[in-house]
Amino acid sequence: MITLRQLASTVILFLIGSSSLFLLGGKADRDAWMSVFVGMLAGLMLLGFVTLQIQRLEPNRNLIEIFKLYFGRTAGFVFGLLYVIYYSYKSIRNVREFADLSIMFLIADTPLSVVMLVICLIGGYAVMGGPGVFFRMVEVLLPILLLIYVLLYILLFSSGLVDFGRLQPMLERGFKPVWDAAIPEIISFPFGEMVLFLMFWRYTESSDYGQVASMTIKGYLFGGAFITLMNVIALSILGPFASWTTVPLLEATNFIDIGDILERIDPLVSLLLFSAVYVKLTAYYLGASLAFAYLFGIRLQIAALPVGIGIFVGSFWFKSYMHQVNVGFEQNLKYHFPIFQIGIPIVLLLVMLMRKGVRSGKGRQSH
Repeated sequence: MITLRQLASTVILFLIGSSSLFLLGGKADRDAWMSVFVGMLAGLMLLGFVTLQIQRLEPNRNLIEIFKLYFGRTAGFVFGLLYVIYYSYKSIRNVREFADLSIMFLIADTPLSVVMLVICLIGGYAVMGGPGVFFRMVEVLLPILLLIYVLLYILLFSSGLVDFGRLQPMLERGFKPVWDAAIPEIISFPFGEMVLFLMFWRYTESSDYGQVASMTIKGYLFGGAFITLMNVIALSILGPFASWTTVPLLEATNFIDIGDILERIDPLVSLLLFSAVYVKLTAYYLGASLAFAYLFGIRLQIAALPVGIGIFVGSFWFKSYMHQVNVGFEQNLKYHFPIFQIGIPIVLLLVMLMRKGVRSGKGRQSH
């Protein structure tokens, strides 16, 4: 079972995940941080009024079980299979990000296939243990990574690199660029990704929906505020160059130099980035494996094998790191992910509400 504290910890680290690799809302230039904030608020509405409402109506079932219950066996199976593919694809993207960045910054001479295989094996090991093991691991990781982030920001400020004047003038081109950069891209990544937790909420030890929703929202707000702060810091250091760099946070920390003693802290930043991305890819791997297991009536440990093979093979589809990024930002965020994060959940919620309404109406008539 998952404790409420573990749930909040996983929400935080899941949202931060690979968000730290990019300047989100870069099309809004120096107002990119505002786009993140707007996207966070829009994502919060989606979480509160759609995703969590689905969980409230069926607190003891996961997404696949809900599909089968409300859409019927055949249609429910099809929708469930679509989400297996969606969760697996999200894991594929993170595996490829992890592998490409490892080769770019750490182990340049290691074959890509070897790096991806190791990542998938490590992720698979965590998935085999089930949700309880994975969520406990994240609970241990979160305070360590947050402490490193705090240390990193202290070093950035101590080096005199942060200049909030680079954020001025705000809204120079009006609010429209901020909105356009936030909707739907920043909802799709990372805030709409909370749809994954429809596979996890049923495993929480508390049966009180209010407690589960409260801890989820607290974790969401903390993670959203943290991502917004990361964007503010990156823009305050790099200015307009933040949207041009491959990994803004890593680029910003390259300038740290305190008394010619403390510098070149790339390994520390790499630890942060890779740990957060690992949590995200494993969360999606776990979600896909759970969905596959429920669809075909098999144990999680068995389902993790074909899903893991699919993730490993799928990671070779992208030609390069930039190809993977371009496909994500130009196609997935705009056209594909909103279907799974917004469209289908809204339809599912409406069907659930109608079915519940019909049942309650029949119940009143019988009396």
